[in-house]
Amino acid sequence: MHIDVFSVFRNSADFSGVLFYYNGPLSQNVIATMGETLRHRLGCADAGGPKARRLFSSFIEMAQNALHYSPDAPGYPGEKVGALAVGRCGSSDYYIVCGNLVHRDQTQRIRERIEPLRSMTVEEIRRAYREQLKQEPASDEVSKGAGLGFLTLARDATEPIEYSLIDMPGHEDDLAYFYIQATV
Repeated sequence: MHIDVFSVFRNSADFSGVLFYYNGPLSQNVIATMGETLRHRLGCADAGGPKARRLFSSFIEMAQNALHYSPDAPGYPGEKVGALAVGRCGSSDYYIVCGNLVHRDQTQRIRERIEPLRSMTVEEIRRAYREQLKQEPASDEVSKGAGLGFLTLARDATEPIEYSLIDMPGHEDDLAYFYIQATV
């Protein structure tokens, strides 16, 4: 990377209010370290109370989803990778954005899980969350939990979840990159 490109990246991150950014291998230890770093950064930014808890919860949810649902990175067997950023938008809101690989055959399933949440009211999301808690854990081969991840993000967000699925160059038949953003 040329130093001027890094300067543009840093300036763009500053302009976008980025408080924290990570791109690289994911593991439970890396997520724990990122969590501690984020807590410290939020403390320095005077973010506390319920908003900080929702922000932290959403950050961990996204990181865990990237770790548990991503396929191995091409050329790195056994290694999951992802990118996460947290930033300030406006005077009191924060955004969390995560990007990770997914199997291309899962992109429709992801859309089907997120799209309904984007048009639901806060009360409808809370009701769906409570209903999902009553359900048996997911029994399909893809979901490793009770299907609460996207509901948790939608419940804690102040705006509809945003997302994007983009075919990974050179892997059009196999991998896509999944980006998700929540505003808290």
